[in-house]
Amino acid sequence: SEMSWDFIVPVCVGDLEKTGGINQYVVQDVVSPKQLAACLSKFKAALRSQGPTCILEHFDTGYSVLNCVTCCCYKLLENPTISHVKSKPTRDGIIHLLGVLIKKYNHLLGASVKVIQLLQHFEQLSSVFAQAVCVWSTEYGVRAIIGEVIREIGQRSSEELAREASGVKAFSSFIAELGSLVPELMIPNISVLITHLEGESHTMRVAVCEVLGEILVRVLCGDKLDESGKADRDRFFDTLQEHLHDTHSHVRARVLQVYARIVNSKALPLCKYSEVMELAVGRLMDKSINAVKSAIQLLAAFIALNPYSCKLSSTDLQKPLEKETAKLRDMKARLEGKAPVATIKASELWAAMEPELLVTVRAELEPTSEAEKEDEDDNRDVEAEDDRATAVKVAQYLRVNKYRNAVRLCIRAHGCFPESEMFASLSTLTPETLMGTLAHIFKGKGCTLIIEHISNPALCIFSLLEGISLSQNLPPTPQKDAEQEEDGELKKQEMLVQYLKDTETFALQVERAISVINTMLYWKTTSVVQEAVQFCVTVCEFSVANSISGVRKMLPLVWSTDAAIKDAVVQAYRRLYLNPQGENIRVKAHTLVDSLSELMVDASLGTIQCLEEIVQEFFGSGSHLQSTVVQVLWERFTGKRETAALHRRAAVLLLGLAARAEREVVLSNLDTLCSVALGEKVTEDFLLARDAVLTICSITDHVRVRGLMTREPRAPFRLPQDHQLFTCLTQAIAEGVVMEDPYWQTFMQQAVRLIYFLAESPDQLCSRLLQRSARLLLDQIAEGGELNKDAGQLQDGSQESNEQVNCVCLAQLLALCGCVAFWQVSHLERSVSAELRRRRGETEEREEKEKAPSSKAKQTASESAMEEELGLMGASAEDTEAELIRKICETELLAEENLLCAFLPLLVRVCSSPGRYSHPHLTTAACLALSQYMMI
Repeated sequence: SEMSWDFIVPVCVGDLEKTGGINQYVVQDVVSPKQLAACLSKFKAALRSQGPTCILEHFDTGYSVLNCVTCCCYKLLENPTISHVKSKPTRDGIIHLLGVLIKKYNHLLGASVKVIQLLQHFEQLSSVFAQAVCVWSTEYGVRAIIGEVIREIGQRSSEELAREASGVKAFSSFIAELGSLVPELMIPNISVLITHLEGESHTMRVAVCEVLGEILVRVLCGDKLDESGKADRDRFFDTLQEHLHDTHSHVRARVLQVYARIVNSKALPLCKYSEVMELAVGRLMDKSINAVKSAIQLLAAFIALNPYSCKLSSTDLQKPLEKETAKLRDMKARLEGKAPVATIKASELWAAMEPELLVTVRAELEPTSEAEKEDEDDNRDVEAEDDRATAVKVAQYLRVNKYRNAVRLCIRAHGCFPESEMFASLSTLTPETLMGTLAHIFKGKGCTLIIEHISNPALCIFSLLEGISLSQNLPPTPQKDAEQEEDGELKKQEMLVQYLKDTETFALQVERAISVINTMLYWKTTSVVQEAVQFCVTVCEFSVANSISGVRKMLPLVWSTDAAIKDAVVQAYRRLYLNPQGENIRVKAHTLVDSLSELMVDASLGTIQCLEEIVQEFFGSGSHLQSTVVQVLWERFTGKRETAALHRRAAVLLLGLAARAEREVVLSNLDTLCSVALGEKVTEDFLLARDAVLTICSITDHVRVRGLMTREPRAPFRLPQDHQLFTCLTQAIAEGVVMEDPYWQTFMQQAVRLIYFLAESPDQLCSRLLQRSARLLLDQIAEGGELNKDAGQLQDGSQESNEQVNCVCLAQLLALCGCVAFWQVSHLERSVSAELRRRRGETEEREEKEKAPSSKAKQTASESAMEEELGLMGASAEDTEAELIRKICETELLAEENLLCAFLPLLVRVCSSPGRYSHPHLTTAACLALSQYMMI
């Protein structure tokens, strides 16, 4: 909408007399109608006699013109659209016009008052006036305007601010924006604003804290601050820290955001890191969601920009810290154990040499022919030097006890340098003046002398002459160099110990923060969960110790019903693992595999299932890295590249996840899987064999059922009984029955599951498997005596151990029986039932095609009846199939001719005789197997 203005036209005397209101005229003198004629006559007479200048008697034209212009400017600023982008030219013109009036026409006070008045009534003008005050103070040099406006705001009482809600919002927005524009000009007036931190208005407290943050980020930062600046900086930081515990949650949240900006700008002093970090971790327990989110953001900024090494945990730092602390203690003890260095003042040495020197002075003041000859040599020496060099030489003579030479040189120096202050007192040559000059040269300004275990103390005099140390001409002693070096090493060691202490403290705080934020991944508040996910990504990107725990913990969130959370988790994993960096495709593929393998190492089956969504997205996206990644995974699994056992298992599991998107990844290399993981060395690593079985399961219809739900029913995908895979599996299971490998049972469970998922007639395979396993166990029992003889003499304890081994093997056989029984029932209810339905559907479809179509009219008439009949027929057929499956389970599975029945008496006997069969593994396996039998 176009800008418009409304003026109130006065219609009565009362309207004219109103002053100070918005849109009101201001008239100071109002006369009655009776007096109007006389006033006009008087004005006409003055106009005839004085001309136009008569108007100056009643009007201040300069003030009136200024008032007219400023009123128009402020009236234009009252328009609601003045802050819009389209009004920028008008807004800038008004600001500069007012700037000229303030600078040249003394409108400073009026402008400051008008700013306050308009802010109270027009909240949208806060940004406009912040920009205006910035321009007036910088471009026009009127810095006093900031002080006037801030003083007016600072003088507002809490009660007054409480009554004006809109005014408070406008004032706080104005202060915050002005602080962001000219923070350096806010420092002289900040004391006025700080009083509002004790007020009731939380909005004003937030604004003042934001101003403090801007000052700390842009003005009071860096290492070049003077003492006053450092004091202000520390005071402002203390103020912000106090308001991290503000009574209002909004203030706490905004102060945390201010600190996050300070940390991101690298303006937080190192000495404040520990304090602020501890406070931020404490705010994770805040009742306010906004404060918790801000605390998480601040902690993420700390980790991203910390000056310490986050890759080390507090446990890893303990040993280096203890070692360096012990080294520091040894260095201090060694320095304290040294003999103290003796010190002596120059005045004390002067007092010791003064009697002998006085005798020499008196002797030299008596001239002789020999002395005159030596004076000529001294004179030549003096003329070749200046007064300072001569004084140095005099002091050196005194230091080595050459008193005669020192006295003669001092006497001759006065003749060569009569204007020198050092020798001026020798104008009157007496023993007293000469001794005074020598004392001044030797003692200087009270230098303290160091005696370093030297027999002659006079050799250690280092006199100061006019503030310049004569010792500068002497080479440093080796002992002093050693002491300085030791002091330097001590300071370095102290700095190292302090750094390690700070690093350990920071690491402890980070670990505490990670443990707390990991629990927030399952909060009900979506925004907090999103911040926690982002935090986990940050700590993982910066390789923080134990960061992988949070990344694993958020994996189940890929199944979240909240679309925002699920998308955040998927994006996080895509950012961490599916966008590798590298010079070429091969390097990128290795990086991606390394990252995913680290996540898969020691991962539970639940974690692997959650990763399926992430990895399937990568392999289903048609990435250019896909084929290279698969190749790298096969190289690691087969051992073509030297790989640790854990990473081999991770590689085969990742291949399984890839096979869910593309079956041929595993199906075309099934022989490789069998030979590497299920071949002759299968008994050496049942965990690798188990993971290989899980990978092969990914190509079965049962695992890929979600991808098949939208397709037409088709024949199940199964392999013949004589396939190499089943030969390897049955052999590995049977051989493992008579072993004590703790991982055999998990392998066995997955292997039996795979047999029922993938083999034709799996019941026949498992029947032969049970027979073979039982035969191996019986053979082991029969050969037990011979094996004991090979092991040496048996004692009672060893006999008991042998019985335990047999019990473990028997427990494994019973576990195999129970597993076969469970999957046999599942096979009947799922696979056989589904196959019966599929075949029935094919038969019905074929019969429909063979029947000749009836007439169209007849078909239309009986359509509804046929649908009902077919529905009933379909339901009846399904009931018949279900009854057939139920009958097989109840009458055939545990019949005498079925092998499962042969193990039932043994199961019942073990479970019913816990006193006789007390081995924990045996009783547990028997109870579990019996419960699985009971499902039949």
